[in-house]
Amino acid sequence: MSIEPRFIVDTMLGNVARWLRILGYDTLYRRDLKDWDIIRIAKREDRVVVTSDKSLHRKALLNGLLSIYIDNPDISGKLAYIAYITGIRLYVDLGRTKCPVCNTDLVKVSKNNVENKVPRGVYRMYSDFWMCRKCGKIYWIGGHWVKIEEVLKNARRILEEYRLTRAKGAVTG
Repeated sequence: MSIEPRFIVDTMLGNVARWLRILGYDTLYRRDLKDWDIIRIAKREDRVVVTSDKSLHRKALLNGLLSIYIDNPDISGKLAYIAYITGIRLYVDLGRTKCPVCNTDLVKVSKNNVENKVPRGVYRMYSDFWMCRKCGKIYWIGGHWVKIEEVLKNARRILEEYRLTRAKGAVTG
């Protein structure tokens, strides 16, 4: 895809929505959306449907939408497959990251602005903080960052396997 894709994710894939937001992609996710809501919104807002519901996937395709059916239980595999279909980047760009909770852009804030808003140990240990403009949640590159990098590294490896398999199929097919 030439422009950055925007996504709408079904209720069963909340973890995927959080990851897409961390990666910086506008991702609509609400637990109260029904299939027809998802189809209508995806059409109106030109969003890619991401679902683990075969029926919703078929409905989306019949409505001319790009729909990605996910049946992989592993988050790295899910992200790799979405990247394979849409071309999304599989690394965190801190200038683009969105709030995993509410999908709003994060802004870098000075350490002084978070002094009484984060645990004292976090305040002492870290220097860089980002805050959500909408919900006010504060983020920093803490111990969880190792897990984030591990998941994304594995997703990039799986994506490369998809590409190699496709290239082999093109040569032999």
